[in-house]
Amino acid sequence: MSTMLTACSSGTVIAEEGVTWKDIANDHKTTEDVLMYGMGTSAQRYSTLDDINSENVSMLTPAWSYSFGDEKQRGQESQALVHEGVIYVTGSYSRVFAVDAKTGKRIWTYSHRLPDDIRPCCDVVNRGAAIYGDNIFFGTLDASVVALNKDTGKVVWRKKFADHKVGYTMTGAPTIVKDQKTGKVLLIHGSSGDEFGVVGKLFARDPATGEEVWMRPFVEGHIGRLNGEDSTPSGDPRAPSWPDDPNTETGKVKAWSQGGGAPWQSATFDASTNTIIIGAGNPAPWNGWARTAPDGDPADYDSLYTSGQVGVDPTTGEIKWFYQHTPNDAWDFSGNNEIVLFDYKDKKGKKHKAGAHADRNGFFYVTDRANGKLL
Repeated sequence: MSTMLTACSSGTVIAEEGVTWKDIANDHKTTEDVLMYGMGTSAQRYSTLDDINSENVSMLTPAWSYSFGDEKQRGQESQALVHEGVIYVTGSYSRVFAVDAKTGKRIWTYSHRLPDDIRPCCDVVNRGAAIYGDNIFFGTLDASVVALNKDTGKVVWRKKFADHKVGYTMTGAPTIVKDQKTGKVLLIHGSSGDEFGVVGKLFARDPATGEEVWMRPFVEGHIGRLNGEDSTPSGDPRAPSWPDDPNTETGKVKAWSQGGGAPWQSATFDASTNTIIIGAGNPAPWNGWARTAPDGDPADYDSLYTSGQVGVDPTTGEIKWFYQHTPNDAWDFSGNNEIVLFDYKDKKGKKHKAGAHADRNGFFYVTDRANGKLL
């Protein structure tokens, strides 16, 4: 365990116990721990370890195995975290396991009590946790975020962020970032549920208490929150990229009111530009004509801010920039695959702070992470 002094926004010096922001920021440089989904804020998943290489990898044999057990052995998509010899891994049906890395012996488990009416669209998976201080953080299928003590597995706090009955869930791993402007450490997480027509939202929380700092919807026209109060709309409040429902005589709601765009995968964080970068999911409903004016063409409606990558200000939750991979997506191409941050030199020798994204539409994108422009 380490202790680090840091200054909060009020100027008071407080102590960071356990895993510090410095530990997390240096995750890509250290080899004894894995403290982030993506093995570092840039999500490069690169290790400098070389004891295992192409010449001896075929000689590896199992040291131990651990079963997640019982009838809940559904899809397992989690990336494990490792800290001080303990593996923290999430499982299907909103469970967390702490396992001794050397022996495979269970230290503790946590199984979230799920209601019977959850609506996970795409299996009951969980992609991972975050760690900061003395806590492990993860999302649940009933649209909650839970903080557990990393040593005991006991619940520290639990926050419900949306109504699971209408389709909100959380399957992605949350992300710890440090706002370079205020010095505040934030827990960043998104929501899942595009297929049920919910509005995708990105949240920032105080990791100590779970209290919301800001919320940003990823469908144009919806209003965000900052410190518990309405803040600004996402894009144009008239939502011109989302038309009125083409079947207004049937009494259906406007398309933008149920627009998708869920940021259900994990964020990356660029400290150099103080930007949270995350993918936005597909628009809803899938049928593009249902998001088209009666006399219009689907190509005229981009359905912002869906199926693309979004740069978000960690201080306010405002959208700084957006690049869309698939305008008016009607194929569930989504845009959630992580954005990998790296420095890129173009053919003229100019260096760019870049982000790489492999999209489901079959294209590989390199963008400028300062402004989201295509490189």
